[in-house]
Amino acid sequence: MAELCLDCWNKLINSQYRPQCFLLSKELDLCEECGEWKPVIVRFKRRYLAVKWFHERLRALSGKEP
Repeated sequence: MAELCLDCWNKLINSQYRPQCFLLSKELDLCEECGEWKPVIVRFKRRYLAVKWFHERLRALSGKEP
């Protein structure tokens, strides 16, 4: 898996995720996209994934676009 900082992740997938959504590395690491030393994304937080899935299901059931 590529090691990306939050800024590059948001640019690549055209999103606006906040740091609270992820477990970020404690040490600085080299971002493979921008080449800067920053905390990189380790994984989504489990709680956030459950909330995100729930909201996506609600939107799908109501017929609204995400």
